[in-house]
Formats: sequence, structure tokens, C-alpha cells
Amino acid sequence: MHSKFIITTLFTFATLYSYGQTFIDGKEDEVIKERPFQISLVPGFGTSRGAKQGYVNRFSLNLFAGYEYGFHGVELGGFYNINKHNIKGAQFAGFGNTVGGDVYGAQFGGFVNTVKGKVKGVQGAGYLNIVSKEVQGAQLAGYMNLADSVKGLQAAGIINVNRRNLDGTQLAGIINVAKDVEGLQVSGLVNKAKHIKGTQIGLINIADTVERGATVGLLNIVKKGKHQLAVEHNEVMDVNLAFRSGTDRLYSVLFAGIQGKSDFLWSYGLGFGTEFKLKNHWSSNVEITSQSINPKEDHHEELNLLNRLSWNFNYQMASHLSISAGPAFNVYVTDVYDQESGRYGDDIDMGSFYNETFSGTNVKMWIGYNISVKF
Repeated sequence: MHSKFIITTLFTFATLYSYGQTFIDGKEDEVIKERPFQISLVPGFGTSRGAKQGYVNRFSLNLFAGYEYGFHGVELGGFYNINKHNIKGAQFAGFGNTVGGDVYGAQFGGFVNTVKGKVKGVQGAGYLNIVSKEVQGAQLAGYMNLADSVKGLQAAGIINVNRRNLDGTQLAGIINVAKDVEGLQVSGLVNKAKHIKGTQIGLINIADTVERGATVGLLNIVKKGKHQLAVEHNEVMDVNLAFRSGTDRLYSVLFAGIQGKSDFLWSYGLGFGTEFKLKNHWSSNVEITSQSINPKEDHHEELNLLNRLSWNFNYQMASHLSISAGPAFNVYVTDVYDQESGRYGDDIDMGSFYNETFSGTNVKMWIGYNISVKF
């Protein structure tokens, strides 16, 4: 008796209020009927007759799946929610949500969310979010986000794709893709954009132009930027081969070198630098680098790092040819110890003015030099 009374009351309540009217998105030429709630098992089985009736629900409950015109309030779906037109409020589904219009509020799907229009608010999915137009707010996914443009935050475990503008932040575990970026791109591997007004941070950064800001990574491929190979010599390594990429404002340095003495050594390292123009064909650059020093056919397991702060002056001889030279401040930090000789580290310093050992770690400092030919 009690269950029949409750069901009858719900149907009566829905009927009494189903003839209320409201304007959708302020468009006076499109009057939509409003009701307080609907409950469905699947489309066609419940208090609702589906999207064709044109009802906007205040509360929508789809025990398994539902297909409605829209809602202004809350919608819950055990598996899937589908709305033909705009929604306002909060939408939750165990598997996914599909909206044929715009979303104003929050949309959460256990696996996927798709929106044909725009999103103003938050969109969160365990796997995939797709928005055909703009996102104003936050788009969050465990695997992938896809949007036309984003103003706010786009964060995914693997990949973010923004077909046009990003005004805000992209965060991805593997790759970010956008056309014009005004803000920040951060990824675990690759950031790709056409125009940058902000910052890219990743192992590999790709852009056509960096109008302002910087690209920070091991490899920075800027079409209208710095791509420079160099053959170098310094007091530590007889020959270094280096590659600089990025912009004059901030670029990365990858290099490897060898020392051809009787105790043959090889090294590899990375760093960052900045270059500024001087008069005529002259320029100057400051670089901070760190490199691992290793013996022939071996690799030190212990800490053995040479850190250098160098200040070079460059003369541009031709469009792709310059020579460079300058002093370098060296800080050599090593745990390598030879018990027979009592020496820490490899024989690379040219007369240190500082040599101290702390808990088995030796630190040496000296002034060196660097000479290079850049192409």
C-alpha cells in the first residue's frame, strides 16, 4: 500500500507541474515546458516520454539510461545520460554523458563526456572528454581531453588536444597540443603549439614562434628560434659537440665530449642559457650546465658531476657561423675516491682554489675557459 501510494503521488505531482513554462537561455521565441522531476529506467520507461516532449527537468533520475530534452538542476544516471538541448546544473553518470547543446555547470562521467556545444564550468571524466566548442572553466580527464578552445584549465593523464586557442593552462602526462597558447603548457614528454605567449615546460617543446615567455625542456624546437650546433674546447674536455635550441631569451644545451689524455675520459650533460645582443656583430651569452664525467668504457656509479657557469662573448662572422670564447666558473662534486692515490674524482681541474670534503663528498672549484665555433 505504501509503495503504491508513493508512486501515485509522484505521478500526480509530476502531472500537476508538467505544464509550467520557462524560457530556455533567455530566448523568448523558444518556450520550454518545465517540471520538477522525472524518473526513468531506460528511455520510454518512466515518468518521462523522452526528449520530444520538450521538458526541462529540475531533477532527473535515470536508473540505467535516459534521453531528455534538458534540465535546470541535477541529473543522475546509473549508466548513461543523454540530453538533446542545453543543461544547467550538475550531471552525474556511472559511464557517460552526452549533451546536444551547451553545458552550464558541472558534468561528471565515469568514462566519457561529450558536448556538441560549449562548456561553462567543470567537465570531468575517468577516460575521455570531448567538447565541440569552447570550454570556459576546467576540463579534466584520466586519459584525454579534446576541445575547440579553452579558457581555464585542461588537464589529462595522457593527452590534451585544443584545436584553436588556449588561454590558461594545459597539464598532461604525455602530450599537449594547441594552436595559439597564452598561458602555460606542462607535459611529461611533448608540448606542441603554433604561437606561444607564455611558457612551455616539457622534455620536448615544439612551436613556430615564441612571442613572449620561454620554452623549458631538453629539446626546444622553435621554427623561428635558435637551432645551433657547436664544436667546443675547454680546460676539461678536448672536444665537445653541443646543440642549442629554443630562443635567445632561454635555450637548452645538450652536449657530449671527450678528453684524449692517457686516462681517457668522456662526458655528457645538459644546461640552459640566455643570449643578448651587443653592438654590431657582437653578442654575449650566459650558460649554466651540468655534466657527468666517466672513464674509458665505463660509467661511474658514484656521484661525479662537473657544474659550470660560463660567460661567453660571440662574434658573428656569417649568417650561420660565429666564434665564441669566455671564462667559466667550475664546481666539481664527486664521491669517486681512489684509495691507492688518496685522490677524489678524475684529473680534470687546472688548479682549484677550493678543495674540501664533506662526509665522503669532495667539492673543488676553479676558473676555466671555453672556446667554440657555432654553426
